[in-house]
Amino acid sequence: MSEHISTVMGDGSVRPTYSRHAWPKNRINAAQADLRVLMMPGTGYNCDRPLLYYAATALVENGWYADRLDVNANLSKTPAPQIFAMLSGAVDEWLTQVQHDAEQAGRAMPRTLVVAKSLSTFIQPHVASIGVPMALLTPVFSPADFDPAHSVIPVPGDADFHVGSAPEPLICAGTADPLYNGDRARRLSGLIHEYADANHSIEVPGDWQRSMTYLHDVTQAVVDYARTIARYTR
Repeated sequence: MSEHISTVMGDGSVRPTYSRHAWPKNRINAAQADLRVLMMPGTGYNCDRPLLYYAATALVENGWYADRLDVNANLSKTPAPQIFAMLSGAVDEWLTQVQHDAEQAGRAMPRTLVVAKSLSTFIQPHVASIGVPMALLTPVFSPADFDPAHSVIPVPGDADFHVGSAPEPLICAGTADPLYNGDRARRLSGLIHEYADANHSIEVPGDWQRSMTYLHDVTQAVVDYARTIARYTR
């Protein structure tokens, strides 16, 4: 199943869109699934890139039915809050579809999980507020130079932080990632995997062996997290 949604942003001159597709290597169909996961991309880091591709592959092999999100927009011309609203809406639309699939099949609502990279991690507060567990790959805890709004994920102690009903998120990030802040991460969660010298892709330039080891560890961390949150339902 594929769905294409358009959302008018800003003054209407920019029209970001997202498309949602079933993961091509799913081993079951949506009607059979008791476990559903949505893979969400970063800016320029889509679901075919290693962190998301191998996480989805591993989850599918562990019984999950995966959907992927692709964002099609000139994000540099779209205000950050409106991008986040679009991504939050994408999760809501996905959950509505998951509920519909279950009802059509006469099944209970599946357990759900969101796995997000970079840009998509900004919607962690929304995902937590609706009770869905979330794995944050390279979350943004330090503002980017190119973002005039200096957006960061809110954590306990921030004025805009609100406690959600979801279990604490999984966090995976490199210590050399300029958008990562370990102190802020530890205020949000105790489930943290940090990778020495790794960049915003959790890779160590010039050291493919360590990069591959990190990729394996991130993938295993997502699988382990998915197992621990399987008891939670939306």
